[in-house]
Amino acid sequence: MKKKAKEILVAVVLILVFLVGCSTNVAEEKKDSNTQNKETATIDKQEIETLKYGITPGTIRTAIVLLADHLGYFEEEGVDVEFVDISDAPAALTSISANKGEVDIWGTGIVPGLNFIANGSDLTIFAGTAAEGGAIIAKNEDIDAYKDLSAYENIKIATVRADTAWVTGREVLKEKGIDVDSIEVIEVDGQVAVAQAIAKGEATLGFLPTEFAKKFEDLGVGIVYEVGELAPLYVCCRQITSTALLEEKEDAFVNFLTASLRASEYYEDEANRAEIIQFLADYSNQTEEYVNEYLFENRTIMTVDPNKNGIDTYYSSLVDAGYFDGDVDINEHVDTNVYKQALNRVVQKEPENPFYQSLVTIYNQNNS
Repeated sequence: MKKKAKEILVAVVLILVFLVGCSTNVAEEKKDSNTQNKETATIDKQEIETLKYGITPGTIRTAIVLLADHLGYFEEEGVDVEFVDISDAPAALTSISANKGEVDIWGTGIVPGLNFIANGSDLTIFAGTAAEGGAIIAKNEDIDAYKDLSAYENIKIATVRADTAWVTGREVLKEKGIDVDSIEVIEVDGQVAVAQAIAKGEATLGFLPTEFAKKFEDLGVGIVYEVGELAPLYVCCRQITSTALLEEKEDAFVNFLTASLRASEYYEDEANRAEIIQFLADYSNQTEEYVNEYLFENRTIMTVDPNKNGIDTYYSSLVDAGYFDGDVDINEHVDTNVYKQALNRVVQKEPENPFYQSLVTIYNQNNS
């Protein structure tokens, strides 16, 4: 019995020694793993680039970018997006052109960016913000008559200079055989002035962003057409940056657009609409009714696709209307590569995702 007990005791000791040794090895492995993870996290943190996004407080046309930030997608994709309050497009584009480091991206409007490019600034359009979004207005009693585009000859129209809706509408009228040179264009200082010119009879039709058209119903004016009904997906706001910065921080821009594409998918899911409306209403200090109408009821389409073909068409329309002389090849200032990289990335992660697959089809149509 003593011998047997001794054998059992030795066996127990050996087992305990083995277990302690295993435990020590596991602890060491865990320690090494934690150390490696911390080192990797430190490296990743050091590699994260910052992009400064210029924005006018209260505006929601850059909804996808705001939503990507709200949902934490920028952080997940490894880019730090810092929002910079700035008064207007010229101020933002002047800073971007000078590479001052105050603003890196501007995403509202297209005409100011094209104007800077036409005047020698080395800027590049690399993505979209929104498509469509413009309207034609008339006095309420004239709306039905101007559903007929042939009635547009020999009239006066009011617009802000180079307004997207007017430039696009003018091109549509030309394609329909309308003599656009017979139209007298009255350029005014702002959206309110457009509506007032119609109400006072100083012009027959006005062209302005849709959200403004519905603000002036008390003046007795209403919408004849949303211009997107006549020219689906015409380009509106684009995202623009310095050509040099795009080359320097290409990976950061790809990460930025990857997050934006994910936010686009979230935006398109109707189940998320109430949350999106509440978030943007709180952000902009607008009513939920306004946000819903602006983003979901009007023909203002949130899109990240750069639409190179649409930009070329729009620039040509500006040249034809006499706003630019056309000396600059606009195609040299449009980059579709960073968007394509981002699109490839989300498709690879979710190859069966129907929304991303639809974006591939749109990309191939718009960026040939």
